[in-house]
Amino acid sequence: MGQVQTVTGEVEINDFNYILMHEHLQIGYTGWHLDPFSPKYIRKEIIDRAVDRLQELKTYGVDCMVDPCTMELGRDPELMAEVSQRSGVRIICSTGFDLEARGKLFAIQRLSWEEILEIYLKEITDGIGETGIRPGIIKAATGYNRITEYEEMCLKAASHASRISGIPIITHTEHGTMGPEQVQLFKSEGVNLQKCIIGHCCANHNLDYQLSILDEGALVGFDRFGNEHFSKDRLRIGTLYGLLQMGYSEQIIISCDSVCSYLGRFPFNEEYENWHPRYLFNSVIPELKQKGIKENDIQNLIQYNPKRYFSI
Repeated sequence: MGQVQTVTGEVEINDFNYILMHEHLQIGYTGWHLDPFSPKYIRKEIIDRAVDRLQELKTYGVDCMVDPCTMELGRDPELMAEVSQRSGVRIICSTGFDLEARGKLFAIQRLSWEEILEIYLKEITDGIGETGIRPGIIKAATGYNRITEYEEMCLKAASHASRISGIPIITHTEHGTMGPEQVQLFKSEGVNLQKCIIGHCCANHNLDYQLSILDEGALVGFDRFGNEHFSKDRLRIGTLYGLLQMGYSEQIIISCDSVCSYLGRFPFNEEYENWHPRYLFNSVIPELKQKGIKENDIQNLIQYNPKRYFSI
């Protein structure tokens, strides 16, 4: 199947068992460090907490995790590498910028898409900063119900970076909008859509929305299980069940988009006790089995689809 780039080096894809495609070790929204009431940043505690989480996931068969944190949201490849080495779970990090409303990097927003492409390729080829750690995935993002001019440039840069480097794309969508538009933009730029995961589709329960992505050949991410701020899990399960019954199990991944540590204040009004990847194995997968979903379809969601995605 080939190799995939992790923060600790290239690894044979077939060496992996379960791959979680969208989880985070830490997130820090732009400007978090300017808030005098932010919790104190203690790196050792963040690393220890992440190691504990990944070692727990390892008991479920997880041996690889994708952390698609964008450059401006607290991405720390050296922290990822230390957590990976200590936990025994491989981690894949990303290159790419966030949606405009959340990133607000005005120096970057003034660049052309070609200059943004150069940034992505520099990281893919030479590594992130002075670390030498290379990303294995490209992140792209759009806002709610629209794609800004800046976001379109980032998507175009991601498209060309994927075509040049061969590494795949994973996206962020706001509240399950603009996924089909992302697909059409990637398609117009000549991207192999089998190398694209359209993220957070589980916030949209309209099957026409899902099919407009799936029927083009892209994958959809049901990747926020456990966080009911964006959607109820029973609606996620119902939509996912419907798509599996329709025969789309080879184009769906499941994950939680969980955050092990926030830099700054916790962004939601309430804690979500199920917002942890073990919820997939303790609740989501057992419920799918109870509904009659076949074992091979379930293995597609957490094992075979990620492997195919990275091997194309």
